[in-house]
Amino acid sequence: MANSTSDDLQAYYASVPFGLHKDSIRMLRGGQRFDHEANKVYRIPTDQFDETNISKQVNLFLTHHYNHQLQRITTLQRYYEGDNDIHYWKSDKSKNRADNRIASGHPRYITTMRVGYSLGKGIKYVYNTPGDERADEQTKTLMTTLDQFNQSINEPYIEKTIKKNLSITGRAYELLYTDKGADGKPVIKLTVLDPANAFVVYDTSVEQHSLFGVYYYMVQYNDKPYYYVTAYTAQSIYHFRPTASIGEDLVVESKEQNYLKDVPITEFANNDERLGDWEADLDLIDAYDKAISEMANSEEDFSNATLVVNGDIDVPKTVKRVVKDKNGNPVLDADGNPVMEIDPNSPYLNTLSRVMYLKPSIINNANGGTTVVPSSASYLTKELPIDNWKTHIDQITRDIYTDTNTPNVNDENFGGNSSGVAMAYKLFGSDQIRETQNNLFTRGIMRRLRLLGTFWELRSVIADATMVNNIKPNFTPNLPKNDTDLVNNMVAMANTGVVSKKTLRGFIEPTTGVKEPEESRRVDEQIKNDPDRIDPNKFSNHLSHDDQEDSENNGKPADETK
Repeated sequence: MANSTSDDLQAYYASVPFGLHKDSIRMLRGGQRFDHEANKVYRIPTDQFDETNISKQVNLFLTHHYNHQLQRITTLQRYYEGDNDIHYWKSDKSKNRADNRIASGHPRYITTMRVGYSLGKGIKYVYNTPGDERADEQTKTLMTTLDQFNQSINEPYIEKTIKKNLSITGRAYELLYTDKGADGKPVIKLTVLDPANAFVVYDTSVEQHSLFGVYYYMVQYNDKPYYYVTAYTAQSIYHFRPTASIGEDLVVESKEQNYLKDVPITEFANNDERLGDWEADLDLIDAYDKAISEMANSEEDFSNATLVVNGDIDVPKTVKRVVKDKNGNPVLDADGNPVMEIDPNSPYLNTLSRVMYLKPSIINNANGGTTVVPSSASYLTKELPIDNWKTHIDQITRDIYTDTNTPNVNDENFGGNSSGVAMAYKLFGSDQIRETQNNLFTRGIMRRLRLLGTFWELRSVIADATMVNNIKPNFTPNLPKNDTDLVNNMVAMANTGVVSKKTLRGFIEPTTGVKEPEESRRVDEQIKNDPDRIDPNKFSNHLSHDDQEDSENNGKPADETK
């Protein structure tokens, strides 16, 4: 759960649908599920931004974010965690009726699939050499520095966390900040901010530049709330004095210089509308929760059905009662204890027994005859429409996965012996969304790289910060792989003689787990140091003509002579 709602119960309960009618789904009551300004992009006219008045401008948007936008974000986070609105719907069912509240796991499943499909194999950063080629040493220094930075921040986890926030809330935020390293020199670090605790304010220009970003959170200590607020502009970082509530006047407690020369909070967008992957299908998710819960209620009520007995129960009359005199007072024995007798009208029934003995009832008629009523016992139940329920639930499930373009791997028709073309069509919708989301994700990464480039140039790590513009993040979809088909395809390409060794080794990397440069060095060393074990001539039979020429060039590796 978001930091703001783990301690701030007011923010949490603002997202809970208290006060709704029985089994009410918000959208069925008319109007919008969330506040009209719950997903508003914050902007200030470019000519009206005044950093000398930063406290009032931060407070203005902070109050709006807390009162209008936090409820939507917290609601979506609740659904991801399985705390759906059905847990809070009112009910007028009697106490002896089942009232199950079952929340589905569709939001978590869709988000997990989307994150794994897009970033399960991580992001590879490649330097694309421009026309005005830079010195190789500068390029190597830049990429080495980037690799070290990514390792220090656990970049794969950072990216997946950002993607998860995007899938849930439609937006994500990261913060670049400086700290002192082990040698006392400043180092740059990165952390992910919870969407419930951060926002960015932009200007009104076409480029939509960031004017300032805000990170705030609440800590409950000794039964007192403390709201911490920090604002980041392109020039400075403002730390405000903690307040007891949102809306109080903000007072700058400390100020420090921002060496990145731009707002260090970067906002990522899941799409142009900043919607989560399953946000538009909350109505279907609520309908699924209600259907599953009512099915469980019916099953439980069926198990607790009323037993109807017609006739007499043939059991010993062993229930005793207190003997009373004509005045209704208990009769006592010599010791002063109540006198007990068998109650002829109350046969003893053992509710835990699986056997019940019944006998026909004999009724005396007015004419002196008798009427015999056969005995019977049965449960009073209603017929459960299991088939109709299954059809209804299956249809809702299909609609959820169709609307969100999420493959349902539990569908018996999804996998099986489907051909590659058939599988491609089943993943076609997911691929379209993935490409669009990757483009937006790249925008956020490139902004991060430009901020890093500024810092590294300032620290004289690289000569020119604009070099980072040549770095390209590559996304590889994480699909189920068939190693046998992959190896067979590689052999087929090698036999054509038109595919280079470098390309083949990069192609087979998902199976071997060894990167192409490392594999090339290893094979070349084996050819050079152990010629009896590996015949370079035989090895060259599967190379293109260019590779054969390179492999014969003074024994140098083919890739090094190109």
